Amino acid sequence: MGGTDRAGLRTRTSHAKAGTRHTSSLTEPLRTCVGCRVTDSRSALLRVVAGGHGDLVPDLRRCLPGRGAWLHPTGECFDLAVRRRAFGRALRVSAPLDTSAVAEQIAAHEQTSVSNQGTESGFDADEHPMSTQ
Repeated sequence: MGGTDRAGLRTRTSHAKAGTRHTSSLTEPLRTCVGCRVTDSRSALLRVVAGGHGDLVPDLRRCLPGRGAWLHPTGECFDLAVRRRAFGRALRVSAPLDTSAVAEQIAAHEQTSVSNQGTESGFDADEHPMSTQ
């Protein structure tokens, strides 16, 4: 929904979609997850590129050449993207893609995020209460 400025040119105004997750500052680039279609910051998403032999390659450093598809590193978004065949469309690849490397990366990410959450409850890693002295 835009208006017009004094010169009669259309101006663009952005409206956030319901359910969007913005986890960073306004200056960081935003990308859309191919699984859930929610816009989020680059740092919150995993970039995936098509390899040379029909396989998907997780681009952890976000610097591999070629078209990239962005995905939340969760099993939920990965399953949605596979079911919708979103990787092929986003990467403009017509051949079937091997998603095993991305599935392994997401499983590893979910495993580390679950293990990191255990020590945020006010206890040290050895399950003793942390001291404030």
